[in-house]
Amino acid sequence: MRLLCPILLAVSLAPLSVAAQTPHADGPTLSVEARAQDLYVSGRDRFWSKDFGGALEDFRHSLDLTDSPNTRMYLGRALRRLGRLPEAFATLERASNDAERRAVAEPRYAPTRESARAEANEIRSEIALLTVRLATLPPDATIRVGGAEFPVTAIGYPLPFVAGEVIVEFDAPGYASAREILILAPGGDALVELTPRAETASPPASLQRTPIESSRALMTPGMTLRGVDPPRARPWATTRVVGVTSLSAGAAAVITGVVFGSLAWTEHETLSVQRLPDQTLRIQGELHRDIANVLIGTGSVIAVGALVLLWLGGRSAADDRRPPLQVDIGINLGMPSLGLSGAL
Repeated sequence: MRLLCPILLAVSLAPLSVAAQTPHADGPTLSVEARAQDLYVSGRDRFWSKDFGGALEDFRHSLDLTDSPNTRMYLGRALRRLGRLPEAFATLERASNDAERRAVAEPRYAPTRESARAEANEIRSEIALLTVRLATLPPDATIRVGGAEFPVTAIGYPLPFVAGEVIVEFDAPGYASAREILILAPGGDALVELTPRAETASPPASLQRTPIESSRALMTPGMTLRGVDPPRARPWATTRVVGVTSLSAGAAAVITGVVFGSLAWTEHETLSVQRLPDQTLRIQGELHRDIANVLIGTGSVIAVGALVLLWLGGRSAADDRRPPLQVDIGINLGMPSLGLSGAL
């Protein structure tokens, strides 16, 4: 399995060994090694009695005094029992690597190497490794993964995380913020690459003007901006639509009336050649005649009204053909006033 030394450096859970402490002048004290050994034994006893929180505290205090692969292995085991799998994995990996390095001169650490590596492999199938890469690292950049700050020293190296959804965020002064959402699979490896993009400086507030403000800014003393007419609605467009629709309806009514009139005329001619007029045909003829009269009369009235609407709408549309925005500028230079009017 690959080494994860950069991981362990990034999430270092305990510092390296420290120098031996100087005994107090008033009496003998335990040596640093002896105190570390006592804490290790106490932590191991707590671990086997399932007091994993107390064991965790003892193992960390022991590592503060003396770095030991055995103590670190038990620290990883306590973290695992507490459900803190990413930390447990990183701790056991470091314990295995430290034991492998020291086993060259001290073979007694070989079993520690194998045990720590085996437990780390068991945890690996339950967590995911995430690598964050940046094209460039801006000054004062902040990276957060799952809401927790990601150490910049770990950029480019895989770190263990709980499997599931994770949000990667990037912020830096003068750069646009970036945000990526990833789904980490158990036992998988994920990679996210961030490309910081410098923000474009916005123009000063003095340059952010509306067209009217820009016109005022270009005016010299003595020039006045009299008024601006906003665009007006064109109600006559609706009038013309109504006129066209009405004209079509009137023409259709007249045409239909002519059809019924033709039927009435045909029936009248048929009755004129019969010796004994057919009363049913006579009634139909009178009905068709009346319908024709009504349709032709009504259609004619509607058509005339439509023509009037079209005429009025056309005149108003012609009167409305001036620009929606008009500016009048008056210039006074201490001489007889000179008027300028322009359309924009």
